[in-house]
Amino acid sequence: MMRFRRITQVAGAILCNGYFSALTLGHAYKGPLKGICLPVINCYACPMAIFSCPIGSMQHFMAIHTFPFLLVGLIGLFGLTLGRLTCGWICPFGLLQDLLYKIPVQKIHIPGIFAHFKYATLVLLVIIIPYLTGDPWFSKLCPAGTLTAGIPWVLMNPQNSQTGQAVIAPGAIGPFFLLKLAILGGFLALFAMAKRPFCRTTCPLGAIFSLFNRFSVVQLKVDRGCRGCGSCQERCPVGLTANEGAGSGECIRCLSCTSCSHVSVGVGALGYCREPDSPGTKDQ
Repeated sequence: MMRFRRITQVAGAILCNGYFSALTLGHAYKGPLKGICLPVINCYACPMAIFSCPIGSMQHFMAIHTFPFLLVGLIGLFGLTLGRLTCGWICPFGLLQDLLYKIPVQKIHIPGIFAHFKYATLVLLVIIIPYLTGDPWFSKLCPAGTLTAGIPWVLMNPQNSQTGQAVIAPGAIGPFFLLKLAILGGFLALFAMAKRPFCRTTCPLGAIFSLFNRFSVVQLKVDRGCRGCGSCQERCPVGLTANEGAGSGECIRCLSCTSCSHVSVGVGALGYCREPDSPGTKDQ
């Protein structure tokens, strides 16, 4: 399961950022696919991005005071069908967090109360502040955007095809860009020390999808034979046990816990199910 999930994560990263011609041409992809949002955090401004970021698009509509009916419908469709499964299986920024956590450094525990912060990020930085200011403030500060768009554009700094001058003028990089780098650096350090800190505390798309977890078609099922051995918590990328995570908005539906005989993935029922013990099931 883990190996297959890693393959889909890498494939998702390539799917989102597959315009490799940007490295030689010096300009971003501007084709028709850029009008389509994938259900993951991936910066629209990244030179190799092929699709749009749903959070970036949402901020755009808030800034122009227009309700994004199609976007909300698309997010709702993914949410009701998969819950947060795309967070666990496709999101490129989730893959980065999973890989950096493997670095052998001192690990820390993130208190559960910080999980509520991502809802504040969604309401304030994605909806209210862009609506009031006309600027996409989450995108301006987003560490994923700094990593995949801000830094690459600064390093590439291509020439403007019309003026022949560099896109980023000498001295144009100021304190705000340094702030963005500091935010990115802080998160990268956290990625090595804690399980998926961005997903758990900050990601506004994760906040939206978490609202659907209990009602999505894809559900986790925990049988009554579970005695809380903790093996699922050790495997879980966000540190949940199957008992608490099966119906939780924090579960990213990576399905790592299904390696335990007491946990399975099911379809349909509202909320998570505690199934009766199956014949021959043994406690782990």
